Amino acid sequence: MSNKLFILLLAVFISCTARSQSQGLDLYISEGLKNSPLLKDYQNQLQSGTLDSALLNAGRKPQVNAIASAMAAPTYKGYGYDEAVTNTGNYEALLSASQNIFAKKSYTPQYEAIHIENQSISNSAKLSEHDLRKSITDQYLLTYSSLNSLNYIQSGYTLLKDEERLLQQFVQQGIYKQTDYLSFQIATQSVEIQISQLQIEYKNNLRQLNLLCGINDTAYHVLTAPDLQPVSPKEKSLSPFLMQLKIDSLRIINQKNLVNVKYRPQFNWFADAGILGATPSLLYKNAGLSFGLNFSMPLYDGKQKNLQYQKLSINESTRNNYQQFFKNQYNMHIVQINMQLAENDRLIAQIKKQLAASETLINASKQLLNKGDLSVTDFIITIKNYIDIKDQLNQSQLQKLQLINELNYWNW
Repeated sequence: MSNKLFILLLAVFISCTARSQSQGLDLYISEGLKNSPLLKDYQNQLQSGTLDSALLNAGRKPQVNAIASAMAAPTYKGYGYDEAVTNTGNYEALLSASQNIFAKKSYTPQYEAIHIENQSISNSAKLSEHDLRKSITDQYLLTYSSLNSLNYIQSGYTLLKDEERLLQQFVQQGIYKQTDYLSFQIATQSVEIQISQLQIEYKNNLRQLNLLCGINDTAYHVLTAPDLQPVSPKEKSLSPFLMQLKIDSLRIINQKNLVNVKYRPQFNWFADAGILGATPSLLYKNAGLSFGLNFSMPLYDGKQKNLQYQKLSINESTRNNYQQFFKNQYNMHIVQINMQLAENDRLIAQIKKQLAASETLINASKQLLNKGDLSVTDFIITIKNYIDIKDQLNQSQLQKLQLINELNYWNW
């Protein structure tokens, strides 16, 4: 590719960049949360949970059923089913009703189970949303960093192109050799290739960001600088990470209550009305009704209750182990991130000092090159070092933002 053609394409690229709509981190997070099928799934599960309560309420009301059956058992010359058992037939058409009474304490744990499940779903939805925010932010930072790298190397390319015409004149005047100019052109073309590679990298990262957010958009957009600041840690006991373990503890307590319910006395009233008889011709006399009470209570089941209690105690012990491990890991993780941030800040300060020195060296080198007092090779090395330092600064700044994102994730 000729230099003139590349400059033209680069100008078109920069022009398109300038005209492209700027996109911020908040926009991508908003779109990602809106489009997430997992978060929509959790919303549907919460709606389903309200129906579970309604179903339980409906089950507490009297249950009314219509029953109808007709059965004939004919006999022939004494052969057939015993008439004392079958009455030669059975015919019924009944309306029956029944309801569990004195069962408020029996239903309470079931309502608690529904409430706990809804709490678990709600907390899982919060955790999933938080994870998605972090993933989108990480991808945004990576994409923005590739855009910065592209801008940095374009600035180095501009420095080279600014000196190219003057260098060509110096070659014609015999101040520099033709080989110096060829070396300069090779260095410039090398930077052009890097620019092309970074353009591809940025577009690919941008597509991945759109894909993660569920955005159907292939247009070129310029990302704005993310404003990420460390957030103050909340009370650890309020952390949704620990909340899930607390909900598990409530679930274990609820399961104990559900076990106890099975060993409570059960009372049911029942009633029915209709026709029930064995002789079709006399069914008009067999209209009637019946009502009564049922009582049941377990007396012995092989000590299953104690065994279930033991299982639940093991589950609670396991939950406590996870909770303590999480607290220890959480504290260590926060300390390590803060240490890394401090180290990264010191590194950024060092790189900025080096960058300032490099910019001073470039200005001095340009003056010497314009006078013919500096070798082309030394000037190329100075520009490449400048590009490398800017890339190091960009990578360190990216790492800092990633650490802040990680810290905010755990301090949530």
